[in-house]
Formats: sequence, structure tokens, C-alpha cells
Amino acid sequence: MFEFTKADYIKICDECMLNEEYCKLLEMKIKGYSRTKMAMELNVSEPTLDIMIKKLKKKIRKIL
Repeated sequence: MFEFTKADYIKICDECMLNEEYCKLLEMKIKGYSRTKMAMELNVSEPTLDIMIKKLKKKIRKIL
């Protein structure tokens, strides 16, 4: 689970120029959703979700 405040979430979405899908993924990670629930919400498979999470983490690392 990611530990970010709402201000951190907004900053990351803006600075990483995340699209709506990745912002939603970040929000779900912050809230502690399960992999299965995130995949269902985003309408992707769990392996695709894993790739998306890796990309998201890489983008976040660049700005932190």
C-alpha cells in the first residue's frame, strides 16, 4: 500500500502527468484496494495490472 496524503496524490498526478486511468490506480493503491478489485475496477487482467503498477512506481520514483 502506498502512504500518500491527498496533497501528495494531486501533486503526483500533476507532476507525472498521469492519465485518468493511472490516477485512479494510484488512488486505489493509496486506499489499499486488493489487486483483484483494482483489476476489476480498471477492467484489466491482473498481469496487466502488475505492469501498470510497475510503470506507476517508476514514474513516482522519478519525481521523489
